[in-house]
Amino acid sequence: MRKRNHVIPLHLNAKELGYLEKQVKQSGLAREELLRSLIMGTELRARPCTHHADLLRKIAGLCNNANQLARIANTYGEVDQQSIEEMIRLARQIWKEVKNNW
Repeated sequence: MRKRNHVIPLHLNAKELGYLEKQVKQSGLAREELLRSLIMGTELRARPCTHHADLLRKIAGLCNNANQLARIANTYGEVDQQSIEEMIRLARQIWKEVKNNW
């Protein structure tokens, strides 16, 4: 049995349909899901850019490296300068990518 049993016919002109399709494309949602979300008052956000997943992976890697350096520093009381410089280089590279693409 269907969860949504009520059908509401909706007539749109060309301009309205074009705007709806633009919103569907930007949100990444299906047309029906977009309309349900709007009816329920959900704040709609644009779909993340294609480079978003790659950026998140890089940031996650940077955080993992920082955690490893902190663990070494806590265990042995020191971290080599090369590791610190590599972390700084990675942080700057990711910052540039965020700055240029967002």
